[in-house]
Amino acid sequence: MYEMIVDSLKINAMGQRVMILKQKSGSLHLAIWIAAAEADAIAIRMQKVDVPRPLTHDLFCNAIEKLGGQINKIIIDNLDTGTFFAKIIISLNGKEIELDSRPSDAMVIALKMNIPIMCVAKVIEKAGFQKSNLDIDKSPDENEAQTEDVDSYSPMGEKERERLSVFESFIDSLDIDE
Repeated sequence: MYEMIVDSLKINAMGQRVMILKQKSGSLHLAIWIAAAEADAIAIRMQKVDVPRPLTHDLFCNAIEKLGGQINKIIIDNLDTGTFFAKIIISLNGKEIELDSRPSDAMVIALKMNIPIMCVAKVIEKAGFQKSNLDIDKSPDENEAQTEDVDSYSPMGEKERERLSVFESFIDSLDIDE
């Protein structure tokens, strides 16, 4: 299992949002498409904005704590037909409880509670990518000037790469001004 951090949020000209996660000790990234409301909630937590009233994620965290539980970590544990799945791991009365979650909701909780975000190896193997290889942070002119000696590591097979190529196209279309 790999520890991840929320690297950034991106938005393209059509208003689609993607959350970029990065290995904490490594160079692979994950791109997870998310809805606008969840992107806003993640941005609030990333920027450490104080909100006057509890948001839904605050309510969830407060309820777990009031019931005597502790949220320990988030695990991104599956990827099936382009959809990522996550679990929120909670300790309560000496038991470990796993709650199914959308990764975007789990990230808001992880950022709020400052808890680890973990990702199972099979998900990284299916969808992990080198950010530099997808040229997210380069202009088109810089991309054309790039030489072929760039590390082309890809843990995916050709079939998985073809299925996820829509993500690469989407990432290439993102507005990189954060």
